[in-house]
Amino acid sequence: MKSNKIEKDTESKILEAAKRVFVQKGLDGARMQEIADEARINKALLHYYFRSKEKLFMTIFKVELNSFFPRLIPVLLSPDMTHEQKIRHFVEEYIDLFLKNPFLPAFVLREVNRNPQIIAQFIGESGIDSRKLKEVMKVLSNEMGLSLNEVLHLMVTTVSACIFPFAGKPIIEQVLFEGNSTEYNQFLRERKKFVADFVIFSIKGRTI
Repeated sequence: MKSNKIEKDTESKILEAAKRVFVQKGLDGARMQEIADEARINKALLHYYFRSKEKLFMTIFKVELNSFFPRLIPVLLSPDMTHEQKIRHFVEEYIDLFLKNPFLPAFVLREVNRNPQIIAQFIGESGIDSRKLKEVMKVLSNEMGLSLNEVLHLMVTTVSACIFPFAGKPIIEQVLFEGNSTEYNQFLRERKKFVADFVIFSIKGRTI
């Protein structure tokens, strides 16, 4: 029992250290030795737990999303919230996820392009229930007065609006903010209200 706890504690320490390194260096720039140093363990022990940087990253990806979706879906299905409240909650949660893990979007897009089956594999291995997602779409369709196809477009548009400023960081931060990371990060925080307002106003325009 004690051995299992030590292994869990070591694994958690590695994951937290890896996230800090990934935030600073990105996936491509991070090195396993840097992660080992950050976790204050030797590289051999790091490789015992995670054979590669990519495997380590995928573990973080699964942990974060498996925490994110189960927390979010009950809110989207709640009869006690308006669809506007649900949209604001969804956008805030999504952007907070990426503020906490800004390296995730670029990695996901890269891996999806390189290996289109990776998301299907991830969903198959995770606790994400596709039936629940379909149920969410039906509920939102009824609440918003939109067709299921329109809700699908709305969801993809909303997620894209949340993700792109993170995935497009090299362009946005350098070109629009002249490399000023403070202004860029403030822009990301402002996206919570702007994206939610934009989506809500677009729905009102479709249902008038």
